[in-house]
Amino acid sequence: MDKNKTKYDSGVNIMGSIPDYNVMLDYVSDTYGVTDGSAGAFQFRTEKSLKRFVSAIEACILKFRNDTHQQMFFEAIADKEFSFSERLIILFWQLTYSNCLFSLITREVFMKAVYSGRITIMADEVLAFLRYVKETNPGELQWSDDTLKISASKYLTIMKKLGLAEGTTRKTIQHPVITQRLFVYFVRFAITVCPDSPTLDNPYMVFSFSERQTIISRLKKIENIPYWDITQIGNDIKIDIKKQS
Repeated sequence: MDKNKTKYDSGVNIMGSIPDYNVMLDYVSDTYGVTDGSAGAFQFRTEKSLKRFVSAIEACILKFRNDTHQQMFFEAIADKEFSFSERLIILFWQLTYSNCLFSLITREVFMKAVYSGRITIMADEVLAFLRYVKETNPGELQWSDDTLKISASKYLTIMKKLGLAEGTTRKTIQHPVITQRLFVYFVRFAITVCPDSPTLDNPYMVFSFSERQTIISRLKKIENIPYWDITQIGNDIKIDIKKQS
């Protein structure tokens, strides 16, 4: 193993600088996915800038557990029955898998604020957490404090562009509407990327924006019979995803 290899990178900084996530998703779908359209709208002033952002997309978004995960993601962002805001939530879930630093901040800072009932979040909170990670993880985030500040700010910029935060210095947390189709996608996503944990203890369930009992109630709805079988195990539920034809 490469001793110099680090778990966390600065992809958050570049992702936060991409101006239009709708155009970006179309570009990803056209270039790597299942659609065949013009990616001309994804333009930058210089070829160097374009290469930088394309590299960030490949490094920060296009990482998959397996072929099923990859197919799910590409089909979802190409599906025009998903609204733009729904596609942004799909991108959010993808980032929780594909970028370790984004996932860590979201789990330990943003989602904790959500579940504690808070309505705002500030870059200073993210910065304090990044400093903690740097201090407690030797070799990680070996950046200047100015770069850490940029990362904290860019993280919240990403959340704003994903529709999960609003405002300037003090961001208001936005709770997304998890529609039936999004819920089905999310459950399949969580079990696909973490198949060894097909229960509510799956580490990705924290990104559902739903309390445990709400998830259980939705899992049991009759309209979800085509998508999974569930087995009650004490206070937990085992989820067996059905293959989709």
